[in-house]
Amino acid sequence: MVGLDEPENLNGEIFWIDLLTPNAEELRFAEKLCFIEMPTKDEMREIEATSRLYCEDGARFMTTTVLSRVETDEPIIAEITFILKEKVLITIRHTDSYSFRMFSQQLLRRTDTNRDLVFIGLLESLVDRQADVLERFGADLDALSKKVFVSQHRRKEKEDSPDTDDLRDALEELGRVGDLITRQRDALVNLLRMITFAGNEDSCLSSHDSLYVPLRPVSRDVNSLSEYASFLSNKINFMLDAVLGLINIEQNDIVKVFTIMSVVFLPPTLIASIFGMNFKSMPLLDSPWGFWVSLVMMVLAGAIPLIIFKLKRYI
Repeated sequence: MVGLDEPENLNGEIFWIDLLTPNAEELRFAEKLCFIEMPTKDEMREIEATSRLYCEDGARFMTTTVLSRVETDEPIIAEITFILKEKVLITIRHTDSYSFRMFSQQLLRRTDTNRDLVFIGLLESLVDRQADVLERFGADLDALSKKVFVSQHRRKEKEDSPDTDDLRDALEELGRVGDLITRQRDALVNLLRMITFAGNEDSCLSSHDSLYVPLRPVSRDVNSLSEYASFLSNKINFMLDAVLGLINIEQNDIVKVFTIMSVVFLPPTLIASIFGMNFKSMPLLDSPWGFWVSLVMMVLAGAIPLIIFKLKRYI
């Protein structure tokens, strides 16, 4: 990585030009230096794969996406463009990347390097970073799984009332992690497509340097990460179904309580309605024990269904 504003760098061997949030003047300077047209920020965000991977003026233009700012509350998808032109690697990015910072520090300690080693090293650093991100998502899912299932099991043993707020929080967290994993899978697919394009000897007829063999380990690593991301995605779907099932069970328990209370109070209500009718001839109407007899009948009418439900283990 060099500073283009330093005259001694223009006279030496340039193998990597890193453009971080470049302005129009910096892009024009790099275009004049390398005799190519640099892609704009809008062109880097093109969705079509054919627009992200192409050859022009003897250079390979490859744009991929990575999940960035994972540690913050607002992760984003950042585009990174790699350009291979003769012996020079040009990278264009509009978001600072942890992988680039780490690799730059490692590169300063090396004595001998070239364009291909830098390109492969950057890809390996990106893959390692994506692996760390996936491992973090996996740890979050494990913690969330323990929070949901272990807490529910402990509540059942203690016969505590269920906490619907915890399940709602778990559902929101699952949705957040699931969205991030979906973005990560898309980024891995784009990265694998770019690696395949870079290693294809026929992708640019003017390119004489084959990267197929050096990029095979990186390609295998990306495939492994894609499989792991698919596993995490399936795990999220399972946990979503489980959490929704627990919420439905709790809602059914609430409905069951109201149903049992309705059945328990229905016979006493019937007895009270019968003795409350305003007919002239009513049993026990003139008896001093009429009120107490009706009260006992209502208590028994409510207690008998409650005992039956208890014996049937409905409550």
